[in-house]
Amino acid sequence: MNKINRIIYCIIDNVRSDLLFNFIEKGLLPNIKKLMENGIYSKNCITDFPPITFPTHVSLVTGTYTGDYRKEFCHGVPLMNWMGRDIAPPFLRDYTAKNLQIYKLNKDLGNRCKTILEMVGDGKTASIAQFVSRGSKYFFPERKTKLAMFYLTLYYSRNIKKMMARADTGVVKKLIDTFKKPKKFIKDSEPPVASLLWFMTPDILLHIFGFNSQIYKLNILHIDKVIGLLVESLDKMGYLDDTAIAIVSDHGNYKAERYGKIFDFFKANKLTHYHPRRNLRGNMNLAKYDGIGFFNFKGNTNSDVKNSWSHPTVKELERYGPKKINLLQDLFKIEGSHLMYYRDEKNTVNKGIIHLKKKNKKSKKIISGAIEYSGMGNNYKTRYIMENDDTDIFDYSNDENASKLMDNKFHTIQEWLGATYHLDYPMYSDLIPRHFKNPRSSDIILSNDGSVVYNLKNGKKGNKNIYNHDRGIRECMNVPLIIGGSPEIPHKHISYCKITDIVPTLLKMLGKMPHKSVVGQSLI
Repeated sequence: MNKINRIIYCIIDNVRSDLLFNFIEKGLLPNIKKLMENGIYSKNCITDFPPITFPTHVSLVTGTYTGDYRKEFCHGVPLMNWMGRDIAPPFLRDYTAKNLQIYKLNKDLGNRCKTILEMVGDGKTASIAQFVSRGSKYFFPERKTKLAMFYLTLYYSRNIKKMMARADTGVVKKLIDTFKKPKKFIKDSEPPVASLLWFMTPDILLHIFGFNSQIYKLNILHIDKVIGLLVESLDKMGYLDDTAIAIVSDHGNYKAERYGKIFDFFKANKLTHYHPRRNLRGNMNLAKYDGIGFFNFKGNTNSDVKNSWSHPTVKELERYGPKKINLLQDLFKIEGSHLMYYRDEKNTVNKGIIHLKKKNKKSKKIISGAIEYSGMGNNYKTRYIMENDDTDIFDYSNDENASKLMDNKFHTIQEWLGATYHLDYPMYSDLIPRHFKNPRSSDIILSNDGSVVYNLKNGKKGNKNIYNHDRGIRECMNVPLIIGGSPEIPHKHISYCKITDIVPTLLKMLGKMPHKSVVGQSLI
C-alpha cells in the first residue's frame, strides 16, 4: 500500500447512509459511485454518541472517542455546547459555526490524542473549512473575520441555493489550488500529503428545508459534481493514482412531529438558567435540547467556593432546587421524554456505572437499567445490565445477535458493533459511558421519542425547524463510507464499521502508524 502517497478526507455534513446509496443506485451520483466501485465502501458505518456535528467530527479526525481527557488517551470534546466546571464561575462553550468559539476546538481536544494531520507528521497538510485542524500547515478560512463574513453571507443570502453551490465549489477549488500552487499555501514544492475537507451545506439546508426537500437533494447532487471536479483535476495533475479520497458523513437525520415548548416546566419547578454574564444565580444549564437534552445542575450547593459547580450526587438529583423535586422522575414530565442517562457519583476513570431509565409511551411506566464500564484504552469493556427480563432499555433482547451480549459479561466495542450496528441505539452500551467519563459532559441526558423538537442552546430559544439529527435511532447513527481514488486501494465491501476505523485505514495506506489513542482498526 506504500504507493499511496496522499489522502483527502471529506466529511459531507448531515447525510444518511440510505439516502446517499439510494442516490448512487439511481445513477444520480456518478462521481461518488465511481469512487465506490473502485475502492472500499460500507453502508453501515456507525457514528459517535451523541450524533451531533461536534463531537462526531472530532472522533472522525482523531480516530478516538471522548472520555476523561486528563487521564486517558482520548479527546476532550463531549458536545457542541458544554459547561466548563473547572473554574468558578463556570464558562459555557459553544462551537456553533457562527460563534468564533469554534476556534477553541483544537485546544479543547486535549494533549492525549492527535488528529490525523498530526499523525501524518511531515508538515505537508491542509484543512479546508474543517475546524478540527490541529497539525495543518494551511487552514482556510485564514482569518476569523473571513469566517464571520462567510457565515453571514450563507445564512442571510436571498438566493440560498446559489450561495450553497458557491460554498461547495469554493472549498473544492481551494483544495485544488493547494495542489496546483503548494508553495503558496503549504510552503513546499510538493502538494499536501493529508488534506481535510468539510462540506457543511447539507446540514444548513436540512435544518431549514428537510431531507425530502428538492434543495437539499440538489445540494447532494452538486457536491457529487464538485467531487468530480476534484477527481478530474487530480488526474490532470498526475496525482490521482497515488491519492486516496475518503468520503463520509458525520451523522444522519430524522423529522420530529412538531416544535415543542418547555419553559413552563422550568418555571413551575423554579429551575432557572445559569449564564456567566446575565444570571450567576441560576441553578441549572440546559446546554442543548433538540431531540436530546443535556442538563447541567449545580451540585454541592452548600460549598464555600462562590459560584462553583460540582457534579451533583444521585441523592441531590432526587431532591433538587427550591421545590426539592426528584429530577430523575419529574424530567419525564417534559413532553416526549423517553430515555434518561446519568452517572453514578462513585465512578472513576477505571470503573463505574451509568444509570438508565425508560418511560413506556403507552403505560407511562418507568423502568431502569444500567451500563457498567471497566478499564481504559484497549482494556476498556462494558456490560449492559437489566433489572429483570422486562427492563431492556434499548430493546436489544428482541434481536438474535444483540441478545447474545446481554449475558451479564463485559464486552469490547467491536463486539457491540457487530451485534448492534443494524439496530436503533447501536453501540450505545459502549459509547454512553465514554461520554460520561468526560468531566465536561452533562449530569443528565434526556432523550425524547421524536414527537417534538425543542431547539434550545444554553437555555435560549432557537428556530422552529423540525428536522434534526441528535437522537440515537438508526437513521441518525448510520452514515455512508467510501474510500476510492488510487487503483492501489482494494475493492472491498465492508458489512459494518465505525467512524473511528477511518483514521487507521487511511494511515495504513500511507504506511503510517496511528497514535496510541486511536480506538478504531484498519479496514484493510
